[in-house]
Amino acid sequence: MALPCLVAGLALIGCASGRAGAAGSGTGYGASSAESAVAEFLEGVGRRDYPAMARLFGTREGPAERRWGRVETEQRMFVLAGLLSYRSYRLRPLPVGEDGGRARWIADMAGTRRGDVSVPFIVAPHRGRWFVERIVTESLAGS
Repeated sequence: MALPCLVAGLALIGCASGRAGAAGSGTGYGASSAESAVAEFLEGVGRRDYPAMARLFGTREGPAERRWGRVETEQRMFVLAGLLSYRSYRLRPLPVGEDGGRARWIADMAGTRRGDVSVPFIVAPHRGRWFVERIVTESLAGS
């Protein structure tokens, strides 16, 4: 019972801080589009590339790394990578309005520790870049 609360808490903490970066963007933090932010984040999960994941995690205020620091942000990405581990995924937009220009994407993930699940991602814009702001992990939590 404590693990699901911890994991959900860590994922939700992300929405209160900043997260940035696109692994392949070459610009440092964030991604060029909302879809790219989610896809590049999940590719980082697949590679266990915590710095790449960290560069993509943030809010409308900017990268999480600026709030938490590099070490803490990468530690949080380590936890998320374990939770989000998958065999394959497919992204689809969820056309629901979000506050502040945010976008919502669903990752239909196969081969997670909980089987096949759909995981919502909330993505936020900051200065022309997109950041994974929140990951709704309830479908992945539990034993």
